[in-house]
Amino acid sequence: MILYTDALYRKAEELMRRGYTGFLTGMARGVDLDFACAVIYHKCETFRDILDITLEAAIPYPDQTQGWNRRCREQYDYVLSHCDKRTLISYDYFPGCEQKRNIYMVERSDLVFAVWNGVEKGGTWNTIRYARRRTRPIEFLLLKDFLDRNK
Repeated sequence: MILYTDALYRKAEELMRRGYTGFLTGMARGVDLDFACAVIYHKCETFRDILDITLEAAIPYPDQTQGWNRRCREQYDYVLSHCDKRTLISYDYFPGCEQKRNIYMVERSDLVFAVWNGVEKGGTWNTIRYARRRTRPIEFLLLKDFLDRNK
């Protein structure tokens, strides 16, 4: 977990040093919130008073955290409290609202960063495919490569 977290924080800093200052998060448990925390850290610490870094929350539906454990809800609330903009994708849950959120994010991105397990199914894969169809540059943290590199 420490190596994973370190990789996210290093990637966030690298992107900011390359000139990326606007970030979007889908607010999902795991990578979305973890990477958003890395963005918040660099926004408030590393680049405070140097870069104008913004973070937008793309919230798929209002009850997204229903059924989440306390730690995940606290992380969600922390990230949300540091977002410069909040965009609600749908007022109600419906099958596919998460994909609608992912499309929203790809359409507004100059670069897509994905942490991916290499499996060609599921939400991350669908987003990668969509980003490729929209010819968005994609940078990956492949879990297989990450684990192999850090043995």
